Amino acid sequence: MNRPPEYPDFVEPGAPRWRGWWLGLGLLLGVQSTALLMLWPQEQPRLELWLWSAVLPLCWALLLAVRVLVWQIELFNRKVYLRTLEAAMQRWWQRRSLGLPVQDVLLLGPAGDVQEDYLNLMNGVSSRLAVSGTTQPMLRCPLSMSALTERAPALARHLARLTLALPGLIECWPHLRAIAWVGNESSQAAFVEALARAGVVLPGARLPLQNLTDLDDLIDTFHRDCRGEDDWLLCAGVVSVTGAEENEVPGEAAFLWRVSRQGRQLLHRGEYLAGESPAELCTQLQRYAGLKTPPATCLALDKTSQEAFVAGGWSAVEHQLTGQWGVLAHLAPFIAMSLALLQAGDSGQPCGWLSQDGNKRLAIGVAVPHGNS
Repeated sequence: MNRPPEYPDFVEPGAPRWRGWWLGLGLLLGVQSTALLMLWPQEQPRLELWLWSAVLPLCWALLLAVRVLVWQIELFNRKVYLRTLEAAMQRWWQRRSLGLPVQDVLLLGPAGDVQEDYLNLMNGVSSRLAVSGTTQPMLRCPLSMSALTERAPALARHLARLTLALPGLIECWPHLRAIAWVGNESSQAAFVEALARAGVVLPGARLPLQNLTDLDDLIDTFHRDCRGEDDWLLCAGVVSVTGAEENEVPGEAAFLWRVSRQGRQLLHRGEYLAGESPAELCTQLQRYAGLKTPPATCLALDKTSQEAFVAGGWSAVEHQLTGQWGVLAHLAPFIAMSLALLQAGDSGQPCGWLSQDGNKRLAIGVAVPHGNS
């Protein structure tokens, strides 16, 4: 989890010990008066006696004034330090609360390529298909692809065809600033080649998008570089898992986001569970999205993540989707994000997502309708 920055504490300024100062003044006056009365010559005027008797009290007052001045300066410095610290913390939370506005979401998976089917994601059912060259049942996108090693590029080409069919996208291609891809280079090349064959001129900029750290950088890049009203980013990815552990079903999927300022859903930053308690992590994610309570709807792409975050109030017991998607390795968090974006846009309510990445790290995040963050 990305924790707020920690700053050293400002040492509490010590107030003057008034009792000691007044006792010191009394002792000083007593000693001075006794010494002057015993040593002062009788022939000397009494006026001079009183003038000399004021010297030490005046020095005492000067020392007290200096001590109080130092105390007030320390109090002022502490006030400025705390104010600066609060401003730095607010900037950190504001930056972490930035989201990715997503205008369009495309999904490919065992349910096929009909996008309306994914709006009913909580009740979707997928079938296990036999693929030539494998001995294990798999969840596969029902496309005419036979060779196992060529499935990912074929999915990428099909995703490109769906992308070209998005309404209103033709006039937007000149404003595309960069492409962020999740997956290997061969599937990315297949995707880009399919778009290029259709006459789309793509920018040369490529942004990494393999984990939640890359997603953080992507969010920062969008808000820093895509300042134009029509500027947008294309985020996509493909995976076709060839094998999984015992009692797990390999799956395959593809997704695409059109990220622009016209986005109707906001994808907040995700976090990995790493040392802190699930409840602490859930609370931080809620603060990112400006939620006082856990999102009413949560989905999980595997049982482990579903069980891990229950302690934080993020319950996905009714929406556990491993049977619909299977094992998706590094693409799993991004499919979960895509499903949460669709659910948030359709229901008008925040939707949390829970998943594991290819390294078995537990990930969590939330998508909200635009304007609810």
